[in-house]
Amino acid sequence: MTRWWQDASQMLAQWWWLLELALVAVGMLVAMRLARHLVRLLQKGVARSAGIWDDALLQAARRPLHLFIWFFGLILIAQIMLEDHADAAWLPQVRLTGILLILGWFLIALIRSYTAMACERRRRTGDLGEIDMYVTLSKILQAGVIVVLGITVLQTFGVGISGILTFGGIGGLIVGFAAKDLLENFFGGLMLHMDRPFKTGDWIRSPDRNLEGTVEKIGWRQTLIRTHSKNAIYIPNGLFLTIVIENPGQMSHRMIKETIGLRYEDLGKMRGILKDVEELLRDAEKFDQDMPLLVRFDRFNDSSVDFFVQCYTRTITRPEYTRIKEELLFAVADVVARHGADIAYPTQTMLVKQEPAPGPAQDDTTH
Repeated sequence: MTRWWQDASQMLAQWWWLLELALVAVGMLVAMRLARHLVRLLQKGVARSAGIWDDALLQAARRPLHLFIWFFGLILIAQIMLEDHADAAWLPQVRLTGILLILGWFLIALIRSYTAMACERRRRTGDLGEIDMYVTLSKILQAGVIVVLGITVLQTFGVGISGILTFGGIGGLIVGFAAKDLLENFFGGLMLHMDRPFKTGDWIRSPDRNLEGTVEKIGWRQTLIRTHSKNAIYIPNGLFLTIVIENPGQMSHRMIKETIGLRYEDLGKMRGILKDVEELLRDAEKFDQDMPLLVRFDRFNDSSVDFFVQCYTRTITRPEYTRIKEELLFAVADVVARHGADIAYPTQTMLVKQEPAPGPAQDDTTH
């Protein structure tokens, strides 16, 4: 009996690795089934959420999760088969490298998924200004993940990175001097995406460079601006670091300020006209009542007596603003006409001095 038990124990020990392999294979299949079931449950919960972070997280994690299960199972199988092998020392490095690569794949997939979903949401809502920023930040984050992942993998295999960093610093200086304009434009584009003085679709102008137009694209090196005549202007991004940019699209209101001149003979009607014009500005739907609404007698001009109208529209869009301004000017003209006055135009008064007519000629001849 004892001998039989010893033989059975030896046989079991000899073939135990097959049992371990079978258990690992069964564990991998069970883990895959559980992972699929978990993904389906999470999809039902994500469908009820209005955010996009959970959607991006689930979409990015699906394939790396399956790959992680297969990779971990294969590592366990390799450990079982090479348990007593002298060359098994490389397994920990391979295991750590594989985990790092799968983690990097997941992070890059998460960045891409979130960027795609965020950009699609902006397109549906018509807010195209932030798309360039999302795409730029996505590229920067992906590059950062790849650099950190590469350095970590090199350290895992015992490769020193101090020499690489030193060489990279010297090489960076050389490249910086050789490509100064390129780097200036690159960092200029980076500042545009971070500070966001304007975005795609904004109408901008610069009094420094006589520049005016609509921003169509903000790239890494240059920005495309379309003028009113539909000409395309490509401006290096480095230029925006040194010039003044006016962005009317970021204003809170649009101001209407107009000067109207009346004839001098209508000066006595000025008070009534000012009162009625001020009543026009009490339209709370068109004009912001919290902002200054001014209708004042301004000055005695050369050929007119002038008053000015100042108010602020609630809208900032140019077509709606010009329509409101047009309606206000027509209404002011109607008020002037209703008071029997008239808008002055340049005139000149000439005073002609008349000399007295000469008398009959006197004959000084003495008779």
